[in-house]
Amino acid sequence: MQNISATFEQLIESNAVNEYSMSYHRAHGFLTALTICPTNIKIDTIREAILGEGAVLANQDTRTLDKTICLLTDEIDRSFNNEDGFTLSCKEEQSNFTATIEEWCIGFMEAHFLAVDAWFKEHEQEVCELFIPVMLVSGLFDDEPEFSEILQAPSLVEDMRSQIPEVLMELYLMFNSPEDARKKNVKSKV
Repeated sequence: MQNISATFEQLIESNAVNEYSMSYHRAHGFLTALTICPTNIKIDTIREAILGEGAVLANQDTRTLDKTICLLTDEIDRSFNNEDGFTLSCKEEQSNFTATIEEWCIGFMEAHFLAVDAWFKEHEQEVCELFIPVMLVSGLFDDEPEFSEILQAPSLVEDMRSQIPEVLMELYLMFNSPEDARKKNVKSKV
């Protein structure tokens, strides 16, 4: 994953795309959400979300970024099926972990907003509950009364932050279980 991260960061930095371009961690969160809840979002839409609206890359850089996006998405999917379980792109040992995981969660939520209906088509209540740690850590909902109350208890915030990998695994299994795959295959044959 180190090479994927380096390639991604080099593409973004060398092209000085724009101030709205996603960092590697934010893009990782974004692509994790798209991996968990498979949607039909086109690569052009994904690329525009990652680069920021109106950003333009040279053709070769566009192909490299598209390939990097696919490689990272595959890596994320494999990590959900790995014996060790899913791991975030940011580590608690990092000095800027709090800011980095917040960025990661913002990216996750941005992908969620692109395909809200797909997330809530089935299992709406469970999905809402599982989203709470990611929503809290993203900081996007700090003004909401429920979240501002939780933010007053640092140990609860830390507990929720530590639950994120487990929550993501539960979401992944909910949307990608063999039973769900069979349902999708039956529907596509009808």
